[in-house]
Amino acid sequence: MAAEVTGHKQKQAWVDRVLPPVEEVQPGLWSIPVEIPIRPLRYVLVYVLELTDGIAIIDAGWNDQKSYDALEAGLRQGGYAIGDIKDVLVTHVHPDHFGLAKRLREETGARIVLHVAEAQTLMIDPGQEVHWQMEADFHGVQHGVPDDERQHMQREVGDFRKFVDHSPPDILVEDGQRLDLPGWELDGVWTPGHTPGHMCFVDAGRKVMFTGDHVLPRITPNISVHSNNPPDALAKYLDSLTKVAKVADTIADLEGLPGHEYRYAGIRARAEELAEHHEERLAELVEIVRDQPGVTTWEISQRLTWTRPWSTFQFPERRAALGEAVSHIELLQQRGAVRTDPGETNRWHLAGS
Repeated sequence: MAAEVTGHKQKQAWVDRVLPPVEEVQPGLWSIPVEIPIRPLRYVLVYVLELTDGIAIIDAGWNDQKSYDALEAGLRQGGYAIGDIKDVLVTHVHPDHFGLAKRLREETGARIVLHVAEAQTLMIDPGQEVHWQMEADFHGVQHGVPDDERQHMQREVGDFRKFVDHSPPDILVEDGQRLDLPGWELDGVWTPGHTPGHMCFVDAGRKVMFTGDHVLPRITPNISVHSNNPPDALAKYLDSLTKVAKVADTIADLEGLPGHEYRYAGIRARAEELAEHHEERLAELVEIVRDQPGVTTWEISQRLTWTRPWSTFQFPERRAALGEAVSHIELLQQRGAVRTDPGETNRWHLAGS
């Protein structure tokens, strides 16, 4: 059984390619769509948790004025104001989830809450643009990216860093930790993979799990390997899928409240579906390496099955596809299924060949 839609208005808005409405999911819990300048995601869902002395929000939205205005308007519709925010709980530090956190803290004194492993990814000096560009170049050479594409990758990394906020959190949380939120019994669930410190949050009494980007109802989250995500990212992601499935087994009628798209039921079923997708992708990579010994990771990314032809991909999509190919070939190497020739560019062969 696949995920079952529970956010019907959200799903219809997704189909119609419009913003979904601000909704009261249950008493004291609101969902606010905040636009982001990324396609095809279009918006992030910010969740508002009513406290005895204000509100907490889960994720914050992109750091621009349009997103801020959308958040402010959504809060007003629920009877709240920006100044009511006491805590900003962040599932992970991608700009569409973490972007406004610093501004909200500056304006309200709200505390930023992150998993300790996610906070560690912020510790590189944001001014080290040369470091990031050198890392992009090394990554490109290692995986066989052509010179012109590699130069584009370096430029894009420099441009993208402008959207990455390095503000340190006020509160670090660990796996299984109960958060100090009056009126809630919210527990953190560490789910690395999409990022090293991605967190889901679950309240068993309210039968809700805020799944961030870890388990989405339709989209397969991007699992890439890069400077801030280690070579075992996919292995950790698969383990994290098993972890949330087990949590879901302990709470009847648990509803998933994701960072994108729409609310859903059937977290275990969706987690199993995602795991199956990745195992199928791993098998596809084995066949590519079998058919073309010495293939580079860049070449693998072009031969993989995507939702539309590689030839139609813009550069950010090609870069994301490469990251996916890297995470899968790394896991195959960890499992002993493939090997690479020595040299500055990885060329892949089946193990034993």
